Amino acid sequence: MKLALTYFNFPFWRAEVSRLALHLGGIPFEDIRPDRDQWMALKASGTLPYGQLPVLDVDGVRYAQTGAIARFCGQLSGLYPTSDPIAALRVDELLDAATEINYELYPTMRVKDPEEKLAMRQALGREQIPRWLAAIESRLLDNETQAYFVGTQMTVADLAIWRIIAWFTSGILDGVPTDLVDKHPALKAHHDAIDADPRIRAWMESHYPRQ
Repeated sequence: MKLALTYFNFPFWRAEVSRLALHLGGIPFEDIRPDRDQWMALKASGTLPYGQLPVLDVDGVRYAQTGAIARFCGQLSGLYPTSDPIAALRVDELLDAATEINYELYPTMRVKDPEEKLAMRQALGREQIPRWLAAIESRLLDNETQAYFVGTQMTVADLAIWRIIAWFTSGILDGVPTDLVDKHPALKAHHDAIDADPRIRAWMESHYPRQ
């Protein structure tokens, strides 16, 4: 099976969850990271099913949508619970939660006025984001081990939430306090443990030396 995953050259959760799933599973794939000109040409080509990234080409056939790609890559790599429908349901729930969090922030990306953008993100930092963090942490606490969101092994859900938390704490989102996760110690411990995994750390340091 020939795989090619296309997304921009930064570790946003939408693609990084699938990139890392394939990497951790030892699944060979072409890691395509278009620059701005390549992206514009790709978008104009009409070959993107929904006009956006990421996309995954499997034996020359193109597929799209973050959750679908993540589940597929998770199945290939053993990071998705294919034999347990209840565990799979929880993984899917968390992938969808990550998508919804993304939707909360997306309108601020389109605002050009810096002050308006800052005000919108400050409001999110006071209200919606803390609610999401509390809800996600409660799902982590529901799992007996609390080392992972589902069962006793890493899944694509862990990778997705790890990158979402990294997004909030990175300082990239002006107006969103970087210490919000500190109020959720179990969630912070989960993020720090995933981040410190030697395989993940090696990947991050080789692809994003400053992340």
